[in-house]
Amino acid sequence: MGTKRVGWARIRSLINENTNLMSISRPQYVKATATMTLTDAQSGQTVLVGPAAAGLAATAEIALPSAANGLYFRFVYAGNAADAQNFEIDTGADANFFIGGVVQHDPDNAGDDTVLFHPNGSSNSTCTIITPDSGTEIEVWCDGTNWFISGRAITATDTGVEFNDQ
Repeated sequence: MGTKRVGWARIRSLINENTNLMSISRPQYVKATATMTLTDAQSGQTVLVGPAAAGLAATAEIALPSAANGLYFRFVYAGNAADAQNFEIDTGADANFFIGGVVQHDPDNAGDDTVLFHPNGSSNSTCTIITPDSGTEIEVWCDGTNWFISGRAITATDTGVEFNDQ
């Protein structure tokens, strides 16, 4: 059998194809250290809230894009300790309210309080995580009208989750 030769153009093409595959398989993320608006194109990404290097300078209001079926975001607090500030997830309109709930745990409390917080199921379109700490992860999915929310909030307060209207 003879040796098959591969031209430089084919090698370059194979390298580019594999590079593109590697970038697709890497988890994508965006950092949120201040108020920001997410886009449809960022759907599927993890939002790293308050990374340790920067922290939250003030309450970070994170606006979700307009409701559309299939949108998904995961919020992870990435600080080294409880933040002194809060972060808020905002659907943009009371008509696009949250459905679901968030379990909250306060490890600083002598009784290690764990509480489940639910939106009202009819108009609560903001969810505020008060003084988040490591381990906080919130996920939201959209069905085209409403946003389904689930997750856990580790916070430095007994009432670490608030659902409200606009």
